[in-house]
Amino acid sequence: MKNILGTLFCLAIATMTVSCSYFDQSEKVKEPISQETQAPKKFPEDFLGIYKGDLNITSSNGNQQIPMEFHMEATDTTDNFKYTIYYGEERSPRAYNLKRTHDPNLFLIDENNGIILESAYSNNTLYSTYEVAENLLNSTEIFYDDRMEFMIALSRIMDTSMTGNEESAIVKNYPLSVMQRATLYKQIDKIISH
Repeated sequence: MKNILGTLFCLAIATMTVSCSYFDQSEKVKEPISQETQAPKKFPEDFLGIYKGDLNITSSNGNQQIPMEFHMEATDTTDNFKYTIYYGEERSPRAYNLKRTHDPNLFLIDENNGIILESAYSNNTLYSTYEVAENLLNSTEIFYDDRMEFMIALSRIMDTSMTGNEESAIVKNYPLSVMQRATLYKQIDKIISH
């Protein structure tokens, strides 16, 4: 009997020790964590630079990967920025201009050939949706301090299907036929000042 009481006493002491050390650690976890406050980023000024990586293209033809670069540079005009994309080994350039509008959440991408795309801006991200040659394109560009994410999803308009009814709603589906995605890293030695 004494052995059983002794064992129970030891278990009780061990449980209390473990519980106390658990509570001591949980108290440490609950200590306030200091957080750095960052000033909001100004777009596009705080993201000017040269970004490089690979563009991954997925379609019914399979997967393809090609080199890609994105350059965003200041110009002599306050609200106009050079916006150039290079694709492939041959680095064929697409030289555009990014233009700020009176609306801080709306930018224009001027392709310098009569085509101007509207792009919505929110939380360091540009969003565009447009139709060209019977294709619907959704473009998203997310900017970070050290990289950017570039995504385009393409749907062929002719592949559209409809579902639903008058009671629920008529829904048009636009199945994706091509998806492009790249993570492009900012080249520290080639950051373009503003």
